[in-house]
Amino acid sequence: MIERQIRPLIGLLLLGTVAAIGQVNTLTGNEKTQGWTLLFNGNSLEGWTQEGGAKWDARAGALRGAGGDGWLRSRDRFTDFNLKCDFKNSPKGNAGIFLRASKESKPGEPNPMTAYELQIHNEDEKYATGSIEDHIQRLTAVNPAPNQWHSYEVEVRGSHLTATLDGVKVLDGTDRTISSGFIGLQHHKDMPVEYRNIKVKAIRR
Repeated sequence: MIERQIRPLIGLLLLGTVAAIGQVNTLTGNEKTQGWTLLFNGNSLEGWTQEGGAKWDARAGALRGAGGDGWLRSRDRFTDFNLKCDFKNSPKGNAGIFLRASKESKPGEPNPMTAYELQIHNEDEKYATGSIEDHIQRLTAVNPAPNQWHSYEVEVRGSHLTATLDGVKVLDGTDRTISSGFIGLQHHKDMPVEYRNIKVKAIRR
């Protein structure tokens, strides 16, 4: 009798677990109330512009970069904002998330002319994962495993930039070089990278 009662409960728990795991590229009720917006709908490149020679597609709920050097640029510009983004990098891969990026790209490079690049590159000798390349050193050494999903949460407010990686604070610094711009996703030649759960919330001051 007890066994017959427990089985349906186990089934409901398993269904709940599957549903929780599957909630990618969606906004929670709290996020909607707080003013978050999805930058990636989970199945297309809508809202993004391809720059450079990388080939991007949307498969299995992720934006995937392949081929040559390049980056994806968001449709909208941002000044002060919070950003959430999951990434999965290849072994020894070199990628990054651009904050306040210019519309124009550097000739022959997978970068905008100006931007704060939040690094995804464990092997960089000076500005490794968690740093803002050429601007702000990370707070602590991190080494996110390749071929696994990891989560950045970022705040850009005035000259102050902070970030956590998988819940660990990795960035806290200031720089006054760039005041506004686009959000971008980088891909280096022959170093596949994926992004998902890309959400932004403007900060009103």
